[in-house]
Amino acid sequence: MSTSPPLVPALPADRPLLGIAFMLAAGLLFVMLDTGVKWLGQSYSPVQVVWARYAGHMLVLAGYLAWLGLARCRELMHTESLIGQGLRGLLLFGASTFAYLALRELPILQVYVVNFSSPLLVTLLAIPLLKERVSLPRGLAVATGFVGVMIAVGPVDWRAQPAALLPFGMALCFALYQLTTRRFGRHDHPLTSLFYAGLAGALVSSAVVPLFWTPIAAADAPLFLGVGLLGAASQMALIMAMRCAPASLVSPFLYLQIIWASASGYLVFGDVPELDTYLGAVLIVGAGIFLATRRG
Repeated sequence: MSTSPPLVPALPADRPLLGIAFMLAAGLLFVMLDTGVKWLGQSYSPVQVVWARYAGHMLVLAGYLAWLGLARCRELMHTESLIGQGLRGLLLFGASTFAYLALRELPILQVYVVNFSSPLLVTLLAIPLLKERVSLPRGLAVATGFVGVMIAVGPVDWRAQPAALLPFGMALCFALYQLTTRRFGRHDHPLTSLFYAGLAGALVSSAVVPLFWTPIAAADAPLFLGVGLLGAASQMALIMAMRCAPASLVSPFLYLQIIWASASGYLVFGDVPELDTYLGAVLIVGAGIFLATRRG
C-alpha cells in the first residue's frame, strides 16, 4: 500500500551542525535576494519587485503542494487561526515593502544593520502585547542595542533624507511579524505558516501591481525569476534551521549577513560603509545575541 510523502523530510530532533548550515545558507540567500531586489529597483517599481518575490514564492510552493497531493494539501491549509495567519502575512508583506523601498535608496548594509534591531523591538513590544516581563539585564541589552542603532545611522536630517526612515518601518513590521508568529503560528505546521505568509503577500501585491507595472525587459526576466526562487528558498532554509536546532543556537549565525551584505554592497554597487556603521552593528549584534541566548 502506498503512503503519502511527509510534509517535510523527517529530521532528528537535534542536529546542531545541520541547523547552523541551514542558517548560514538562509543568511546568504537573503543577501542574494536583496542584491537582486536592489538591482531591479533601479529600473522597476519596488511594488513590482515585491510582487515577483511573492509570486515566485507561491509558484514554488504550489509545485510542492501538487507533489504532496490533495489530502496533504488540505492538512497543510488547516490552521488554528486563519485571521492570525493572515495578519502574519500582511505584516511580512509590509516588512518586504519597506525593505525594498529602502534598498532602492540606501546601501544594503545600512538596511541590514537597522533591521537587526528587530529582536530589540520584539523584546519591548512583547511587554504590552504578550504580557511578558523583561529582566534588568535584558532591558540593558535592549538599551545598548538602540545606542548601536543611533551610532550606525548617524546624524540624519530626516526632512532631507526621508528614505532613512524606511528601514525602521521594516524593522517594526518584522518585529510584529515575529510576535504574531509566536502568538498564532506556534501550533501550526511550519509549512502552513509559510503558505499563508506567501499567500497574503501574493494576493495583496497582485491586486496593486497593475498600477505600478513596467514591461519587463528580456534581460531582466531571469533576475525577476531568481528573486521569486530566492524568496522561497531563503524562507525554507530558515524554517529548516529552526527544525534542526534550537533558535538560541542558530539565530546568532544570521548576523553573519553583515559580511555578505558588506561584500555585496561593495562589489556590486560600490558602497563603502562608514566605520560608525560597523561600530553600531557590533553593539546591535551583541545585544541581539545576548537576547537570543539568555532567558532570564
